[in-house]
This record gives sequence, structure tokens and C-alpha cells, in this order.
Amino acid sequence: MGTSFLVSVKSLVRTPSVIVWMLAFPLIMSAIFLFMFSGMRTDGVLDPVPVALVAPAAEKDGAPAGSFEQVVDVLAEPGEDQLLDLRHVETAGEAEDLLAAGEVDGYFELAPDGTPALTVGSAYTLASADGATAVNRTILETVASSYVQSRALLEEVAQRDSAALADPAAVADALGTQVDVEQTQITHARPEEIVRYYYALLGMGALMASQAGMLAVAQAQPGVSALGARRAVSGTSRLRQLAGCVLGAWAVSTVALTLAFAFLRLVVGVDFGGRDGLALVAVAVCALLATALGACVGALPIPAGISARSGILMALTCVLSLFAGLYGTAAMELADNLARALPWTSWVNPTKLVCDTFYALYYYTSLAPFAARLAACVAGALALLAVAGAIFRRQSYEHL
Repeated sequence: MGTSFLVSVKSLVRTPSVIVWMLAFPLIMSAIFLFMFSGMRTDGVLDPVPVALVAPAAEKDGAPAGSFEQVVDVLAEPGEDQLLDLRHVETAGEAEDLLAAGEVDGYFELAPDGTPALTVGSAYTLASADGATAVNRTILETVASSYVQSRALLEEVAQRDSAALADPAAVADALGTQVDVEQTQITHARPEEIVRYYYALLGMGALMASQAGMLAVAQAQPGVSALGARRAVSGTSRLRQLAGCVLGAWAVSTVALTLAFAFLRLVVGVDFGGRDGLALVAVAVCALLATALGACVGALPIPAGISARSGILMALTCVLSLFAGLYGTAAMELADNLARALPWTSWVNPTKLVCDTFYALYYYTSLAPFAARLAACVAGALALLAVAGAIFRRQSYEHL
């Protein structure tokens, strides 16, 4: 068995296709994802909203206290709390030009009584605008509506009791909203949609690693390779040969997936919830599942050679990755809908199971969901290895 292990390891590391699919492919795809998603990650801080204010030259410097011009000027003051990136223009035509050019998300125009009117793009809808633009325009609407409501409230207070406005504390109390906020965290790490794509990539990479198990076992088949024919007439039992091949493929797969994990963690910056040690355990277990799947395909009693078996694994990988949500937002929605309608599919799809294993480690505060998925990976691997052993041991050949 030790000889079979060493032969399998040496053979696999010298096979270009193994290096390409098991190591180069995850690294290249991770780099592509890094550039694709680089503009989608934020630090949770909103940038000042670009907006224009139509204010004729004669009114720019003489805004009365409490007027809308003074309010937006305060909101545009530089600092950590800056909300607006304000641009003063003299005419509505200039503001329209800025809006059409995309330099501002809207502009305010004041009525004769000082009431602000907000103008945004005519085709604007929350569904059609991108996320950042939708948030910015919602902020502008909130600024205008809050000012109108606060002014109406103060006018009503002044009509009832004008002396009440002389007390700044009373005014602040009337305009303020007092709430008690208690911050709590219901997930282990701050949810970030992007990590799901990287976890799905890990699932696809794990299935790519099944090529190692397939090659190791297929090359031990007498009808596939000359090396397999020589092994068949040796004194080593078929099960011991299979065990050596599987262990060798598992070792190579684990190393390749560990390197891919290190690239994701250290270079791409993918978050694993601060549980990197447990994530490495998951890498080894997922590599075992992939190796078992490859061994099962490699042991199939079909007359075709290695290329046909490799084609079977590639087809499985591509199809199963679709239901893990790797191919974009539509595929992710399909995977979510399928998981809700048929929850058991998430446990029998190796790609989805690997993806969910890392996501459970990242999302849940409890380790129970993670342990359940690890157990499912181990159980699946043992079942596939049992099938591979039964097939590999019982095969017979007319000639070698």
C-alpha cells in the first residue's frame, strides 16, 4: 500500500492536467473574481451625495438662519459626518446639465416661500437604478422631506406659543427623535454577499480535485494502463492497491486545495469568520469527498480510457456547480430557490455541500451546522469509497 501511495503521488504531481485543474484553475478564477468584485466591497461608510442647489448669486451669501440653504450648507461641511457634496448653481438649466452628465444625483430648487423641490432623473426608479444611486437619491428625498416637516412643526409651535421657540432645548426636543438602540449581532461574521461566490468556487475547485482520485484509480486498472496491468499480477491485493491510490490522491488534492484556500484568504482577502483553523479541516474533508467521487468514477467498468472518465467528471462538475450558484446572480437565485423547495438537494450535491460547509462556518455562531455538513461530507466519501472498492475488487479481464 505504501508503494501504491508513493507511485500515485509522484504520478499525479507530474501530470500537467492535474496541476492545471486542481491548482491553476482555482487561482485564476479567484483572481478574476477579485477584479470583478473589487468595486462591490465597501467599508460600510457612505460617500457624500453629489447634489446641486439652485441659488442665484444674490442669495448665496445671505441665507437666513434656519433656511434650507443654511441646512444643506451645514450638511455639506467637510468632516466625518459630511452627508452632501453640494454644488451651488445659479439657474435650473445649469443643474439640469449637471444631472444629465451624471455629476449629481439630483438638485434642489427653492420655491418663493423657501420650500425645496427635489429633481432627479426622469427615468429614475429604485428598480432600474444601481444600488449606490438608489441610496443617494433616497437620502436627498429624506433631506428635503425632513426639512419641510420640521419647518411645518416649528410654524405650528410658533402659532400656539411663540415663547416656546426661545428655548433652544425645547426646539431640539420637538425636532428630535428619541430612540433607544441596542446593537447586537445575530451572525458570527458580518454577512457579505460576495463571499458566497468564492465559497461556490471552492466547491467547484473541490470537484475539480476529483480528477486526482480518478487518475490514480484509473491508472491502476489493468485495462486502462500498462502500469495497472503490472499491478494486477503483483502480490498486493486489489483493496490495498485502491487504498494506496486513494490516499495518494487525497494528499495531493488536500495540498492543492490548501494552496487555493491560502490564496483566497491571504491575497483575495475572503473572510472565513476568523475560523481559519476549522476552515483548513473543512478543506481536508472536502478533498476526501472529492477524491472518493473521483475514485468511484475511475473504478467504473467501462472500456473507455482516462479521457472518457475525465469527461464524465467535468460534466458533473459543470452541472453541479450550476446548482451551487457559481454562474452569477441568476444561478445563485436558482440555487436558493432549489434549496428552499427541495432542501435535500443541498446535501447530495457535492459542490453545494462544500459551499455550504464554508458558509456555515462563516455565518452561524454555533458550530453545529458546520459539524453536520462535515459529517455529511465524510459519510458521502465513505459511501463512494465503498462503491469504488466493490467495483474495483470484483472486475475481471479476458487478457492483460
